[in-house]
Amino acid sequence: MSSAATWPPQVGELLSRAAKAYTAPEKLAWILSQEGHGREWARVLRVGEHDARRFWEAIAHAVLDAPICKVIDRGPHGTVCGVEITLAISGRAAKARTSWHYKYALDAPRLVTAYPRL
Repeated sequence: MSSAATWPPQVGELLSRAAKAYTAPEKLAWILSQEGHGREWARVLRVGEHDARRFWEAIAHAVLDAPICKVIDRGPHGTVCGVEITLAISGRAAKARTSWHYKYALDAPRLVTAYPRL
């Protein structure tokens, strides 16, 4: 696994600028809602919409040292990276797939979605 930042990102590398990763509160609310992946997260980690902050903190921590497993070039719409992580919250753990978007090469990664690997 490489920690060197290259562009475009490559499978096996760490997310470039992962320490600056971010998401929108409404994105976390959707991921944890019944319309998103809320049922699955409730089953595996016992978390819900009220747990958005600690859910995000767990994702942000886990992605720091997890390698990219998939890269999709979206042309003028940027680049998307898939990263598989293990989330640990309140004594429970679950494997998860996360998706991160870079509009431009120097951007910080933005969380697109996160769902448990059931």
